[in-house]
Amino acid sequence: MDRSRHGAASHTVVTAHQVCQEALRSGVGPAELRVLTGLDPAELTDFSRRLPADRLFAIWEAVVRRLDDPGFPVRAARGAALDARSAVYYLAAASATVRDGVIASVANVSAWTTAYTVAAVPRPGDLLGGLCLVLDGLDPGRLGARCEAEFQLADFLACLRGGIGDHITPPRVAFAHPAPRDTGTHSDYFGPGLAFDAPHTEIVYPAEVLDVPVSTARPGLAGVLAGHLAALRAPGVPATYALRVREWLLERLVAGEPGTVSAAARALTVSERTLHRRLADEATTFRAVREATRRQFAVDLVRRSPRTLKEIASLVGFADSRSFHRAYLRWTGSTPGRDRRTGG
Repeated sequence: MDRSRHGAASHTVVTAHQVCQEALRSGVGPAELRVLTGLDPAELTDFSRRLPADRLFAIWEAVVRRLDDPGFPVRAARGAALDARSAVYYLAAASATVRDGVIASVANVSAWTTAYTVAAVPRPGDLLGGLCLVLDGLDPGRLGARCEAEFQLADFLACLRGGIGDHITPPRVAFAHPAPRDTGTHSDYFGPGLAFDAPHTEIVYPAEVLDVPVSTARPGLAGVLAGHLAALRAPGVPATYALRVREWLLERLVAGEPGTVSAAARALTVSERTLHRRLADEATTFRAVREATRRQFAVDLVRRSPRTLKEIASLVGFADSRSFHRAYLRWTGSTPGRDRRTGG
């Protein structure tokens, strides 16, 4: 991740408003909240206004440390669903189907934040299926960024459940940061597919829900909101090179093809030297991205695919089962056979 991005990155005040509202519901008084955040909750009414991303992260940190509650970001997202103020949220809710809502949300990420990116990555049909929303660019070493990641995935899920029903449980919700000391609130909300210390922060929308009509669909309103958000989007905010390489590598893995740095550079229309430099700017390397992508692909296949372990080893790019076994043990601390039996 390029940590310099956050210095210039910004975020709408909507999330700060939701953080403040949940803090008030949790017993923090208005005067104390003003001291903690430097904001007057009563004045957070212009939701087109933006804050520096560092300021938002500092607000998260101040409130979470004051309440000493690891589940606060998830509870804030639950509360936000009952008091929605984001135009992107309304656009997703007004879309005809879940798929349309996801696509609209991803297309308008920069209307609410330039601190990170969100990409929709199709899942191979014999894995979890569906569509994976991947958040990229948040620093897993910073508390405020971790809170934002947890809030955002919980908010995505709240929007999904609000549109088609509370019974939906995503097959996978993963965070790139370590688990907080108490994950009870997270487990209750996200379900058994929850994981921490994952290669990426992501949530998987099951294939069977993507074309389900949204109960709150309003095509006319969706059109109006799409036009409004187009004016709010920050221009020229591309996905990070790490995420673009990851998406390309996933396509190659699904196709059973090797993913070399030279081929990746050609696919991204840059030189190998430029690709190495761009990844270095984001504090990573091609090798690290490839290793993380292979790891996640392999773990998903082992735990959820009917393929044999020998087939998986070949698909992930290993010459034989023994080398795959050693790599899997290094990645997860477990063996492929044990993970398959226990489901991870």
